[in-house]
Amino acid sequence: MKKTVIILTTFVVLVSCNNSEKTKTTSDAQVSEQISETTKRQKLILELKKLRQTIASNDEEKIADIFEFPLSDESFSIYIDDNSFNEQFKSNGNKITRTMFLEHYKSISESIWLDQLKSLFHNIAIDSLDHKDTLVYEAYRKTEPCFYSYQIELNKDIVTLRMNMNSNRNYESKTISEEEIPENSSEICEHNFWWIFKFDGNKLHLESISGAG
Repeated sequence: MKKTVIILTTFVVLVSCNNSEKTKTTSDAQVSEQISETTKRQKLILELKKLRQTIASNDEEKIADIFEFPLSDESFSIYIDDNSFNEQFKSNGNKITRTMFLEHYKSISESIWLDQLKSLFHNIAIDSLDHKDTLVYEAYRKTEPCFYSYQIELNKDIVTLRMNMNSNRNYESKTISEEEIPENSSEICEHNFWWIFKFDGNKLHLESISGAG
């Protein structure tokens, strides 16, 4: 009887120790994964800060380095009313080269809402991404017919920078055309634009630029 009790006791102790080791191993793995994700997020925040610095520099060459040329019209919505640009664009197989980008920088920067991207970084505290996946700021002014809103959204390894132009519904509008279209009309005020990046764990890669409205 004593032998049976000793054997059972030993078995229980061994099972308990084994479960304890498994729990410890699982716990260590979870902690390691959390540390890895935290480190990855910090790297992403650092890359966004570098991007902010580049955009704020107004340095055409540095800003061109954000892009991986040539740029296809399928991924990058860049429209310029310039015959020279359009001829080059067609001759390059509907693609924009770095030379074209720099040559027509002023018009392209307007087309891709570069100034609004500067405003996004100016108004949103990037460090808050340490504990949030989405950050939003509205530059609302009650005396203006339109206003901008900005958003940074993280979805796994995809980073989306959104810049939206919105109608101020509370604005007492005056007509601005013979058709009597109000200043805060959706036709005038409502436009959306976004830059999409992919984060590989170390660097941001610009995937596309697009817009609507």
